[in-house]
Amino acid sequence: MKYSRLILSTAATLFLLSIAFFWISCSSSPRGAPEVPPEVTSEASVKASEKEKRGAEEAPAPGSKKGAGIALRRALERPKGPGASGLKAGFSDDNRQFNYFIDFLKKYGDRVSHYRIAIEERIIIKVTDKAGKAIPNAMVRVRDPGGRLLAEGLTYPDGSFLFFPSEYGSTPREGAREAGGKYQVVVSYAQKRKETEIGRYGKRTVKIRLDTERPMPERVPLDILFILDTTGSMGEEISRLKATIEIINMNLSSLGKQVDLRFGMVLYRDIKDVYDTKVIQFTSNLEAFKRELGKVTADGGGDTPEDLQAALRDAMKKLKWNGDGVRLGFIVTDAPPHLDYGEEYTYVNAVHDARKMGIKLFGVGTGGLDLMGEYILRQIAQYTYGKYIFLTYGERGESEGGKPGSVSHHTGANYQTDKLEAIIIRFAKEEIENFLGRKVEGGTAYLEAVKVSGEEREETLKKLFGEAISELWDYSSIKIEDGTTISLLPIIPVSGREHSGKENSGAAGINAEYFTEQLLKALREWGRFKLVERADLQKIMEELELQLSELADESDASRVGKLMGAELLVMGKLYERERSFDIFLKLVRVETGEILSVTKVVIDRKLGL
Repeated sequence: MKYSRLILSTAATLFLLSIAFFWISCSSSPRGAPEVPPEVTSEASVKASEKEKRGAEEAPAPGSKKGAGIALRRALERPKGPGASGLKAGFSDDNRQFNYFIDFLKKYGDRVSHYRIAIEERIIIKVTDKAGKAIPNAMVRVRDPGGRLLAEGLTYPDGSFLFFPSEYGSTPREGAREAGGKYQVVVSYAQKRKETEIGRYGKRTVKIRLDTERPMPERVPLDILFILDTTGSMGEEISRLKATIEIINMNLSSLGKQVDLRFGMVLYRDIKDVYDTKVIQFTSNLEAFKRELGKVTADGGGDTPEDLQAALRDAMKKLKWNGDGVRLGFIVTDAPPHLDYGEEYTYVNAVHDARKMGIKLFGVGTGGLDLMGEYILRQIAQYTYGKYIFLTYGERGESEGGKPGSVSHHTGANYQTDKLEAIIIRFAKEEIENFLGRKVEGGTAYLEAVKVSGEEREETLKKLFGEAISELWDYSSIKIEDGTTISLLPIIPVSGREHSGKENSGAAGINAEYFTEQLLKALREWGRFKLVERADLQKIMEELELQLSELADESDASRVGKLMGAELLVMGKLYERERSFDIFLKLVRVETGEILSVTKVVIDRKLGL
């Protein structure tokens, strides 16, 4: 059982939340920052500086300045409401921090019971119309060279479909790449059909453009399902949902386009309780849903695991989901699932069905959730393109969970926090914006170094660039093995008025060289890459008839990387601003020339030359 925690009255809660959401709705993106490609933008991570990110005992508060001289903060800090209470939650996006997630699975897989889902290789197929707009709910089918159907499903609101080749056989030997690894992809939408071939070792994001123009809908069907653990320790979470369902409905129903919003529930306990599962079908009638929600009580349980797998079966098999809109499910629980009932339908079957129907599942871990629960919720969320959400009760840093007031989460400091209902609203709004083909606005996270007394400039920069390298590693869109060869290209100063308000001064070029050397030192010390030194870089560039400025192009940089013998490259651009140097760093895959991850560092001018 959880210990009691203070809950505000419903009226007070709604009043405070309405103020908070007013502030949220008024936030806007900062001006003057160069654009980051949307497919690799990291929205992640307020990150720890003084301690190792993995296993850190204390995660710094967003925006805090630390003695190490590095302030790591979000570019968009939302104004806070006056003392709002409630269930605060953090979330981690394992599809953005894909390489970090693979490390998590490897590190903890032997410690918990779970079913294996082989996601180590991932190809994101993105379907667009002829104007480049994302097409949701297009049917994608992937077959092997023999015609065997491997995977099929509807695209998500941003036009994406996830395909995992590693689910269909072990990775062939490196030398056998030319012998196979090809897949046939057929995309169908509105009587249009396109067939193409993709490679197992090609780019990790493959864009397929259909020769049609996607019509914009007049209304957006939106289904939100709560898969709710209703055992005795879940009282506060159930009460909170009852108190905030109106504010969730109000925020999602008041968007510019008319949203056909429906709520539904699958309640679950365990096979020895009053009920194992109970299904409440989707309804657009808020009052009817509130009546059903009002009947929900927290009771039963006893042993820690509950029958989540039966609930997932009902969510996939018994709910009547919309077929042409947005479909989201939120699993809210403080316990792992039973895996010892011999059920034919497991959570692995559920995630395959969810992908087939284009349903995103978000795992919400509440007080007492242990490592096994976290592991499985993260598997479910990652495979279905969702996120892992965990409630926070004042604990700092990583947590193993398993006791009241603690939820298992192993995300380093790669998470943001907000009220649980605010996070639900935020994610639903993002999906609506994606569905409508509009750009999703949000704060770009960055790492900032400031000059402090008592610490040498190069020590501060070493810590800053060490964190930047760690973030590039974590947010890589492919799995990176320890010892992968990498090389650093010179950071390139970008001249122009659009970012600094004035022509870049000579200081930009000098500092670009200086920061390149500091980044190189950090790469040498980081330890997980095998560094390929760049002693012959100028000779290679002369052979390829390239200038330094041309190395900002990923395809040209990839040509250089191949001659250097590196598998990965780090490359960057420096923008001179009035009070800082802003550097965008990219991790580039040499074989394909694709960007694997991006991070931004902001350096106090006092730390330059």
